Amino acid sequence: MNRQEKNKLTQQRIMDAFVKLVSEKGFNNLTVSNITRTAKLSRGTFYIYYLDKYDVLEKIETYLLTNMEKLMQINIDKTISWLDDVDNNKLSAELDTYSPYRSFIQSFDFLDKNRFTLKTLLSKNGDSQFVYKLRHLIDEQIDSHYKNIFKDGNEVIPSDYTHDLLISSLISIIGHWLQKDDPESPAEIAEILIRSRILAAYQVK
Repeated sequence: MNRQEKNKLTQQRIMDAFVKLVSEKGFNNLTVSNITRTAKLSRGTFYIYYLDKYDVLEKIETYLLTNMEKLMQINIDKTISWLDDVDNNKLSAELDTYSPYRSFIQSFDFLDKNRFTLKTLLSKNGDSQFVYKLRHLIDEQIDSHYKNIFKDGNEVIPSDYTHDLLISSLISIIGHWLQKDDPESPAEIAEILIRSRILAAYQVK
């Protein structure tokens, strides 16, 4: 094992210990000593990689949000156009060949692999600000890439409301899925998302 691999493994041990302790004790109640004891590392080793427990939290959240941002580069316009054209009864047959659907699966795969960490951060023991950071990320992505979804002029419901409904619905579904004891697979939750037409908030026009 080279030095880079060893460093990565050490950081992972610290992060794993951190998340475990946040889940059990709550972020406000844990200390660096708790983390190093659980990770079976010295305090000196901890401080090579992190300044304090807040630094660990920030780095974990940055990792999650950065990767989620990358995975949210989905072509919503094509999704909406496709949902307009496809017969809902043929949806299952169409999904397998639909590239944005596969993108959703990739996104939920990432969430699933990081389920315990995300579930912990979103819990009462985690970071009370994380859900707002997640909402801000989704909000930015929609504003940056999908503004043409929300066009003023012909809506029954004004675009700012459909915008908020979309964001709130996505966060609600993600949060509910993460908290389930027996959750659907990434493919199943992706299909639920498509079938629900939550991404087609413009259809309330």
